[in-house]
Amino acid sequence: MSSIVIAVDIGTTSTKVLAVTSNGVVVAQHQVFYPTSYPIPGYAEQDANEILAAVITGLQAIQSQIDLANTSAIVFSSAMHSVVGVSESGAAISPLLIWADTRSSAHAKQLRNSSIGLQVHHQTGTPVHPMSPLCKLMWMRDSDPDLFATAYKFISIKEFVWYHLTGEFCIDYSIASATGLFDIHTCEWSKEALQLAGVTIQRLSKPVRATHRAKINSNKLIAGYQHVPLIIGASDGCLAQLGSNAMQPGTLTITLGTSGAVRRAATRQIYDPSGKLFNYLLTDNYTVAGGATNNGTAVMNWFIKEFTGDEKLPALVTQACSTIPAGSEGLLALPFLQGERAPIYNPDARGVFFNIGMQHSRLHFARAILESICYELKWIAESVESVCGHSDKIVISGGIIHFSDWVQMLADVLNREVTVLSGHDASAMGAAHLGFQTMGLPFQFSNQIHAFYKPESSKALVYKDDYGRFLKLYTALQELF
Repeated sequence: MSSIVIAVDIGTTSTKVLAVTSNGVVVAQHQVFYPTSYPIPGYAEQDANEILAAVITGLQAIQSQIDLANTSAIVFSSAMHSVVGVSESGAAISPLLIWADTRSSAHAKQLRNSSIGLQVHHQTGTPVHPMSPLCKLMWMRDSDPDLFATAYKFISIKEFVWYHLTGEFCIDYSIASATGLFDIHTCEWSKEALQLAGVTIQRLSKPVRATHRAKINSNKLIAGYQHVPLIIGASDGCLAQLGSNAMQPGTLTITLGTSGAVRRAATRQIYDPSGKLFNYLLTDNYTVAGGATNNGTAVMNWFIKEFTGDEKLPALVTQACSTIPAGSEGLLALPFLQGERAPIYNPDARGVFFNIGMQHSRLHFARAILESICYELKWIAESVESVCGHSDKIVISGGIIHFSDWVQMLADVLNREVTVLSGHDASAMGAAHLGFQTMGLPFQFSNQIHAFYKPESSKALVYKDDYGRFLKLYTALQELF
C-alpha cells in the first residue's frame, strides 16, 4: 500500500490537514476555521491556543480516516510574520499578532527610511514593513514594556504548535527568514537585527532546517501518532512554490487567496537594490524571491459584507464579469484596505474608488475591485521580473482558481498565458512533497494541470490603459494617505 504523509497547513483563516499518498492523491482532509480580532485599527490578533486546538482537531479527524501504519510523517506549513510572547512553559501570554497587524507602522517607516534599513533587508531577506516580526518587537519593546520584559521567548504560530507537540523551541530557516531577524547568508540570528529589536538569541527559538525531525512529546489527544515523525517544514509561501511544481528558475507563480504573492524560485539569494522583494530560504539549495499583497479575497469579502448583504462571492464574481465590460466603464479602484506590502510597502495606503458616475452599479464596483487586485499582482510581477528576469511560464494557485472569470481577467491584465493548477492547497501539497523527500521516499504530482488561460487581445488593450491609470492614481494620492 502507498505511503502517506500528513500535511498540516496553518493559515490565516483556517488550518487544513491533508493526508497525501506518494502519487499525490489526497485520501483524507479536514479543515478547521478560527476568527481574527481587529480590536483597534491596524491591529490583527488571533488566539494561539485556538489555532493549536485546530491543529489537534484536524489530526484527530484524519486519524480516523487513514491507516496510521502507512503514515510516514507529519509535516507543517504555516503563514509567516506572526509573533506571540510565551512563558518558559510555552503558555501564550499575549495575543498572536498575525501578518496583517500593522501597529508597528511608525517603527517600520523610521527603520525603512534609515541607512540601516536596506542593510537589514539585504541581510535578512525580509523587506522592512510592519508585517515583519522585527518591527512588531520594536513596537512591543516601546509600547508594552511589561509584556516585553516578561516574555520568556517570542515565537511564531508554527513554533507555538511545534513546542506543544514536541517540547522543542525550534524555528525552521524558512519561517526565520521571514522575521527580519535572521541572516539568510549565515543561517544564524542577525546580531544587528536583534540589537534593533532589543532581544537576545536566548529569547528566540533555535533555527533548524526544514527537514528537522522530532517525535510527539506527550499529547494524549493525538496519541495514535506517537510513532510518526514530525517534520518542521517551512513557510506557506515557500511550500506553495514547491507544491506548484515550480522550482524551475523560469517559472513565476501567483497565489491569491485572503492575501496573495508573486514568487520565483532561485538557487541563490536574489539581490534587490530597491528593497522591494523578499528572499526567503526553503532548503539548502533553493530560495524563493518575490513580493506579497495584503489585499486578496479579503477585499471582496469586505465589499460583500458591507454593500451586498448575503450575496456569495462566487455569484458576485460571475455577475460582475458577465454583465460589466472590461475596464468597469471608467470606474477605477485601489484595493489597499489593509495597507500594502509589495511593491510600495506603504501601511498607510487605503482603498479608493475613482471616477464614479451615475452609470455605475454595485456590479461595476465589484468588477473594479477584481480588476484592481489583478493590477496589483501585475505590479508585483513586474517588480519580480525586473530583478529575476522574464518568466517562461506563469502558474496560478490559491482560492482564485475557483473563479474562472477572475483567472481569465488576470490573464488579460497580464497579457500572458497562465496555467491553473487543479486540486488542493499548494502549500499543503508542498509540505507533503517535502515530507516524502525528507523520509527518502518517492513522490510525484498527480494531474496538476487544470487549465490554460490565454489573454483576449481586446480586453488586454483596455487593461493596458487602465493599468497605467491605476499606477498614476496611486502616485497622485500617495502623499494624501
